Amino acid sequence: MAQLYQDMNKAGRYTTARKRAKHLEKVFLRGKVDQALREWEEDHRLGHDSVRVDYNPEHLEIGAKLHALARNVDYSRNIMDELFRLYPNWDTSIMMAVFRAHTSSELQEHHDMAKQIYVRMKDQRGNTCSTKDYDAWLVGFLEMRSLSHAKQVFRDMVKDGCLATSGTAEQVSQVLKRLHMIYRLGTNIESMTSIALDAISVLPRGYHGHLFGDWLKSTVVKKTPQAAAQILEMMLKRGYRPETFHYNMFLRALIRTKEEANILKAENIGWRMVEAACEAGRHDVTPETIPAIIDKKIAEAPPTSDETTQRAPVADVTTFALIMQHHANSLQWEHVDYLSRQLKAAKVKPNATIMNVLMDNKCRQGAYSEAWKIYKSLTEPQEGSNGVFPDGASIRCLWKTLRLALGDSTVQNKLDLPSPRELLAETVNWWTLCRSRYDADRFRMGLAGRDSGAITSLIMHCFSYNRDLAGSLVALHVLRQRFHIFPTDESAQILQRQMAWVDLADESAAVRGQYFHSRSNKKNTDRIAAVYDILLQRRLSRTGLKEGDFEKLTDEQIGDMGLNLLSEFIRVVLKRYHPPEVVEMMIDVTRSVVGVPDLPTGDMDAFEVA
Repeated sequence: MAQLYQDMNKAGRYTTARKRAKHLEKVFLRGKVDQALREWEEDHRLGHDSVRVDYNPEHLEIGAKLHALARNVDYSRNIMDELFRLYPNWDTSIMMAVFRAHTSSELQEHHDMAKQIYVRMKDQRGNTCSTKDYDAWLVGFLEMRSLSHAKQVFRDMVKDGCLATSGTAEQVSQVLKRLHMIYRLGTNIESMTSIALDAISVLPRGYHGHLFGDWLKSTVVKKTPQAAAQILEMMLKRGYRPETFHYNMFLRALIRTKEEANILKAENIGWRMVEAACEAGRHDVTPETIPAIIDKKIAEAPPTSDETTQRAPVADVTTFALIMQHHANSLQWEHVDYLSRQLKAAKVKPNATIMNVLMDNKCRQGAYSEAWKIYKSLTEPQEGSNGVFPDGASIRCLWKTLRLALGDSTVQNKLDLPSPRELLAETVNWWTLCRSRYDADRFRMGLAGRDSGAITSLIMHCFSYNRDLAGSLVALHVLRQRFHIFPTDESAQILQRQMAWVDLADESAAVRGQYFHSRSNKKNTDRIAAVYDILLQRRLSRTGLKEGDFEKLTDEQIGDMGLNLLSEFIRVVLKRYHPPEVVEMMIDVTRSVVGVPDLPTGDMDAFEVA
């Protein structure tokens, strides 16, 4: 049959078949899936232009491809088998489409068949397998969540030389990139152990420190300090001296258990590391420096048995942060102060983590101005000093500090602190520097925290204390436009309480108590809530949405509807006290102060609202 095809191809009889295959693929890719499959079936049964094509390789290849893309898994495999039965030396690229169809299936039998296709394809390609092929196989097995198969592909990549395990930092980064993809299947300590041991068995010694570190990270998440201790012991037995990073992970695992014996052990190790840091300096390890460090270690000789002692390494900035935070949580301020002095004595370069701990400690002590001074001194250092770039948690800590300070009745705690508008401007400026970074989303998540509504509430409370409705409005839109954080139900409640609030700061305690226990307070609150409900009903009626339509809206559409409602609500209340042109001027001034003069602030201005 193959000889017949070759003879007819030389005669030009199958030029039409190739064109036909391209035509069917174009039809399929335009979204006309059923039409493309139907036309292929007709060609297969009846031929095309009075020419039999059921044994034509181009015809079989496009059939296998189209049915694979349409997730007709078994049929695509049968067509592929027929293709290679008739033409054993045909291009194996079609196998990849069929392979991915099998890995996308939810049936175990298809997953088993995917492994067979991988082995078959790899055998047929031999030494011609490319990195692109291995990546496609790896992604396929990751998609079907098969850890054993994904590890097999990674081992084959390394053994076959498709991944350069030494050389440039970029080549090392490529190895780590694939390894981190496999980590996604490490859902428990057992699977992470399996991944780590597999990688250690095939990668050069220079990678082992990083691998052990990743392995230790999983013990922190799973709160298994016993496993962490075993990993450190294994490192020593293999002749690898644990580094500060590994001990930091061990300390985290111990502290997170909250068990007294483990905490005492963590304190003992941590303090010995701190003492060692005062006697020697060290270089910080960052994600950007890891590939270069690994590349350097590949060329290094392994340490002797005398070098691999169980002596704890010197503390780095993360160690200081861990121990300081631990003692701060226990309200052991004398330890925190001592560690702060030791940090300076050890000449450890500060980072965002240690800055956040120092700020948080001052905030816990009620020294709010001191927290702000720490932030300013580290983010705007004097010439010749090491500076720190704040992360999302740093900015969130500032908002928490300001919120607590404004709620504190002591006047001196509010000195030297920024106003809510000034802090919002600081947040906007910080994000302007962050958003072009490759890891910008990490900074955004650090600001938002686990619950994005928390940062919204913090900011709303700060503006509420200052009775700054225009500031609240601009802040809500900054969160939406810059950070994709939408207002919550609590945001509306905070605004309502702010609007209903009557300033009694200059009155006696008796007068304040009488007001809050009177019906006047409740009437004022109910009146504001009624205004909000009326605006909500009017806005819903204007949208023209019927029952059931709301379920079709995206989260973003729902969030924008809520934000526009709050914007209208704020303008309506402001309009009760100021002319519309003054209201808009107040909003414009706020936007200018914050540094967002062109920021949209709702779908209605003060002239349009009731």
